[in-house]
Amino acid sequence: MNMEVIPEAEGPVLVIGGAGLDMVGQLGGELLHGTSNPARIRTWYGGVARNVAENLARLGQPVKLVAAVGTDWIGDQLLAQMEQAGVDVQYVLRSATHRTGAYLAVTDARGDQLFALDDMTATLELSPAYLRRHSRLFKEASLIFMDANLSKDSLKTAISLARKWGKMICADPTSAFL
Repeated sequence: MNMEVIPEAEGPVLVIGGAGLDMVGQLGGELLHGTSNPARIRTWYGGVARNVAENLARLGQPVKLVAAVGTDWIGDQLLAQMEQAGVDVQYVLRSATHRTGAYLAVTDARGDQLFALDDMTATLELSPAYLRRHSRLFKEASLIFMDANLSKDSLKTAISLARKWGKMICADPTSAFL
């Protein structure tokens, strides 16, 4: 018996999860603890869900992003960039409590990650109540993508809503910690 589910091609992909600013510092040599180290530092907009939403939109797929960003300048610029890429951002929650998420990685001179830090606390504002309030997005979607930046209860709610409407779910665990 074939249990394959084919997404409805005409609906947008609903992408739920993290959005923020990514920073990666690549050391120019050996790490010296307790002092500033020469490095090449790059920044760009990131977050697993945000990355997926932008790439889908650039490929011509209609996409709606459900994320949370601060009311800071980074959130303003991130949303403007996403709109320019063709992502529907009208369901991105603007948090007055939390800053826009950030990810900071440090790599060695070869580019191998030494460690990374993230602050995606704004995403915690995507509560089960917020997701239920926008449950029609699940009904209209051709596919649901989510990352693990959501709280455990919000992940359960998103899965429940996707199942209610018979939608396929794709997920990215985001990090070993999550």
